[in-house]
Amino acid sequence: MGESSGTGDAETLTVELEDAGGTSWWASLLATLSSQYGNAYKRFVGRVDEERRYVGPTFPFPRTWGDIPPQEAWAPEMNRSLAEVLRHIEDDHWVQTGNGQQPWEFRFTRPR
Repeated sequence: MGESSGTGDAETLTVELEDAGGTSWWASLLATLSSQYGNAYKRFVGRVDEERRYVGPTFPFPRTWGDIPPQEAWAPEMNRSLAEVLRHIEDDHWVQTGNGQQPWEFRFTRPR
């Protein structure tokens, strides 16, 4: 669900999972140096046209799990992070219009 776009008179926002350390070289270095037990840190973001408009709090994610999508049982605080992003999106009057393959992949629209 990497891309989202606005067309016509409406904007489209997608909720995605992002590697908090992968946003820049210094963030990646800081995440690696500060992580415990080999954890990476993920967060949920809301994007419009590749612009990050909403950012949830980070949560630990075991690096050893590779590309397996996180689950609350072994990625504590995941649900709290998602709930916080969704609350801010809904507070700004976005309307959910679809879902992706993962349980956190939501699509929203609102008039421009």
